[in-house]
Amino acid sequence: MPKIISHSKPTVSAEDILAVKEQVASGMHATGPKTKEFENEMCKFIGVKYAKATNSGTAALHLALLSLGVGKGDEVIVPSYVCESVLSAVNYTGAKPVLADIDSDFENNGFNISAKTIKPLITKKTKAIIVTHLFGVPANIHEIKKISKKIPIIEDCAQSIGAGYKGKMLGSFGDVSIFSFYATKVISTGHGGMVLTNSRSLKKNLDNLTQYDKKEKYKIAYNYGLTDIQSALGLSQLSNLEYFLKRRQEIAKEYDKAFSGIGLGLPKKINGEIKFRYIIRTKNSTQLKAVKEKLLKKGIIASQPVFKPLHRCLGLNPKTFKNTEHAQNTNLSIPIYPSLTNEEVDYIKKSLISSVSSL
Repeated sequence: MPKIISHSKPTVSAEDILAVKEQVASGMHATGPKTKEFENEMCKFIGVKYAKATNSGTAALHLALLSLGVGKGDEVIVPSYVCESVLSAVNYTGAKPVLADIDSDFENNGFNISAKTIKPLITKKTKAIIVTHLFGVPANIHEIKKISKKIPIIEDCAQSIGAGYKGKMLGSFGDVSIFSFYATKVISTGHGGMVLTNSRSLKKNLDNLTQYDKKEKYKIAYNYGLTDIQSALGLSQLSNLEYFLKRRQEIAKEYDKAFSGIGLGLPKKINGEIKFRYIIRTKNSTQLKAVKEKLLKKGIIASQPVFKPLHRCLGLNPKTFKNTEHAQNTNLSIPIYPSLTNEEVDYIKKSLISSVSSL
């Protein structure tokens, strides 16, 4: 197969393109009624009352933190095994990020933090806990809430729209939740994000943080709005979410069947998950690198699903984050997105099997 198969890419339909064209033609280009419609549809889908659309997931997380009053002198508990944008959002507020290792039970908890890894980090200065549902796998949010001591929880659902936990949608458990609509996320607006909450007071805070003018006293406001053009795309993508998730599950089943018995660790099915990533667990970093390079020679881009854990970014002792270190040194993500053709899926299966068997 001559062309490159990307690790991830957006799935765009003719309906998506038409929705954007119609919105451009309408003359409503900035934040307006289409964005409000997108916010309302997200509220209905997740099962919460209020939403604030933003121009990125990072902006959404920054606003969520600010709406909770997080600032200088506070501490925020954050997973180490997560993308750097989470760290940036905490640093924007002036608060101190306190990093949590992921749970050792990869089979049942995915690669998420847990009550066990969070509890020892809670202090009098802890102002919020960011719980990332990584790779579309639900964290054990009920257990985390039990030990949080009424500390506000921010659900990071950047990779998990459509995933559930004990009969409810992720994003409806925390004091506030955030979503990302970046180009390679489950649904895309190019760049984009959203903050969701059931709290009227937090929604008021979010409005105050983003509203310019019409204020008697000047306060810093953040130009984080999502445009109506992007929202038109988001609404169209949201209408296709059921298909997106179904197609991801279909591909995952193909992979499960093909890769059984080839000596790699495969993802165990976890209730409520969506297949945002398909993570194979190699034996060690040497095998990971070798498989990754062999796939690249065949035109397939595989990737470590987290570029660099946050404890490495901050120069912290890796021995404190042994589970994160293990995941970083062994996890490899292969392409799984709705626009993959059956021919491409078959090629990926054959290529991975031959790459592993040749080592």
